Amino acid sequence: MHIEKIKAIATENLSELIGSTPLGDEDNLYDLGMTSLQAVTLMIALEENFNIRFPHTALNAVSFESVKNINSVIASVLPN
Repeated sequence: MHIEKIKAIATENLSELIGSTPLGDEDNLYDLGMTSLQAVTLMIALEENFNIRFPHTALNAVSFESVKNINSVIASVLPN
């Protein structure tokens, strides 16, 4: 699992919203104030850090709603 790495990337990208508050695996990032532009910025940061490209089917709000959801998508994209 890549939960901790995802949390670190999300925390860095959303620091204006969450400050130093730790993210929970199931915290709704949109409820914390993440905008669609911030979601795209987070997606790009994740793609660069994991050296992946998110499939078109994953480009939706639910996929980026929480660290847990992001982890599921990344796990499905990374080779075994």
